[in-house]
Amino acid sequence: MLTEENKMKRISFSLDHVDPMTHLFDDMEDVVHVDEKLFYLSKVKRRCVLLPDEPKPVIRLKSKRHIPKVMVLAVVARPRHDPVTGGFFDGKLGTWAFLKHKPAKRSSCNRPAGTMVPYPVTVNKTSYREMLTELVLPSIRAKFPGAASGRLEASGCNVKLRFQPPNSPDMNVLDLAVFNALQARQQRMTAHTLDELVENVKVAFDELPPASLDAGFLTLQCVMDDCVAAGGDNTFKIRHMSKSKLAREGRLPRSIKCSDTTVSFLPAP
Repeated sequence: MLTEENKMKRISFSLDHVDPMTHLFDDMEDVVHVDEKLFYLSKVKRRCVLLPDEPKPVIRLKSKRHIPKVMVLAVVARPRHDPVTGGFFDGKLGTWAFLKHKPAKRSSCNRPAGTMVPYPVTVNKTSYREMLTELVLPSIRAKFPGAASGRLEASGCNVKLRFQPPNSPDMNVLDLAVFNALQARQQRMTAHTLDELVENVKVAFDELPPASLDAGFLTLQCVMDDCVAAGGDNTFKIRHMSKSKLAREGRLPRSIKCSDTTVSFLPAP
């Protein structure tokens, strides 16, 4: 449920991505999206095809909260050609799990005492800061194209943190177009431990087509445009613009032109 304050912040966030002169949305080539998602070792619900006399599989758990899970942080940017290296930047900066390994205190039927066992890490301010400073920022510095002026400094990354509006997962490319694709791929793989689950998520991330990630940024622009037209609400349907067809024909734009309704919200030049 969006409050009026939420709606106003969604409108302001969307308008900040529009050029008031050209009325085009920002191509977001200097933006990095960071978000986290829980991945489960087993599906909460699943469908099975059984023979008439075949017994139904039984999952013995008191609650779905008992299913092992791990929080994974993903970082993406918009795929594009890198004029500095001459190569193609696929937009995938990495995935990291909030997971640590500790020696097992007791022996079990599966492993002796002292074996390194994965344990989920509680996601809080401290663990998130460590993840950003030790893994995310070095990955951005190593992979992010630095051709445009002001994107990289000699002393490190010229980073400005910005948060998406509250209660607005549709304002982030990862929630909008990436996480569902990763989960669908990950659930087709077999995992028995948290380490295997994390590895499956990384494989699914590596297999994600850059074209799908690029299409997600165009979808985000459409969502921002429709959000303003809806008065900041999220009751609209995500529009379809035949991105695959336009890409095959070489007519896929980097930015869309905002609607007349969105233009009416822009300040006078």
